[in-house]
Amino acid sequence: MEAPPFQEVQEVLEFRANQVYELLEEFNYEFKRCTPQELYQYLVGESKRDPSQTFRDRLGNEYLLLHTIIEISELKEAGLEVNEETPLKAPPEKLLDAHLKATDYELGYSLILEDYYWLKHRLAHLGREIKAGQYSGDLRKKALELYRSLLEYKDY
Repeated sequence: MEAPPFQEVQEVLEFRANQVYELLEEFNYEFKRCTPQELYQYLVGESKRDPSQTFRDRLGNEYLLLHTIIEISELKEAGLEVNEETPLKAPPEKLLDAHLKATDYELGYSLILEDYYWLKHRLAHLGREIKAGQYSGDLRKKALELYRSLLEYKDY
């Protein structure tokens, strides 16, 4: 399913991003804000890279949106321009590093909310990424550390 035109969702994007920013401020996470246009373009690009999650899935799910906004912030911090092509063409190591940081916050947030269903679901996803060899070197160490730190919750 294709994303709706930007003009149709601009206000929703801004509202939802502001909700995430409030949450990140509570976590004392220093972040770089993105414009509604950047968020829209990144979500569109992500949907092209991984069609298993649609634009609406990512925008409508509080965990996935938190994850996405942290990824964008980390990519901007790394000096990358954020647009529709970023998820497809950015250096893989920078994307994976941003993805791991976002996954850490996403899983931590689900733990705070005691949403063990989501935690197990996404922890299994991280496990599959590790097993598939998606990470190497220091990123693999970080991924394994994150995975192992939450492994006790996989059977909740």
